Amino acid sequence: MARKTRKKTSPPPRRKHVAPVLLTAAIAVVLATVYYVTRPPEAAAPVAPATGSLIETRPVLSPALFTGKAATAYRYAAEIPKVIDSLFCYCYCKKNHGHKTLLTCFTSNHGSKCGTCIGEVLYAYKLYHQGKSLDEIVVDVDKKFYRPYKPHRLL
Repeated sequence: MARKTRKKTSPPPRRKHVAPVLLTAAIAVVLATVYYVTRPPEAAAPVAPATGSLIETRPVLSPALFTGKAATAYRYAAEIPKVIDSLFCYCYCKKNHGHKTLLTCFTSNHGSKCGTCIGEVLYAYKLYHQGKSLDEIVVDVDKKFYRPYKPHRLL
């Protein structure tokens, strides 16, 4: 009797290496998604003109005269004077001190002592570097800082 020879077949593919590869791929996809969703916005090219003819013609004081947020606000006002000159100052220094625009606050020491003036400049600078137009900056600053005028009463 003839002996039957068995035909050798290749062993089935190993599946134990597939799970770690799939797990690694899944983790990479999750990390890429988290990075994409949480990454900081790219600096957009500003749309608003930062220079041009100004209402306030006096120069902005040097930021070196101040510290902290005040120094930053003076630096920003000097960097984008046209934008700052286009804004109304909601500390109402126009009525109380005869200022022309928000930029006027930074041609004297007034801007260093006023939280409203500093806040408006910092916010306008942020919007400018987000690529907002001059009109959009004016509207956004007005929405954020508007408060009704209350005249000072003398006793």
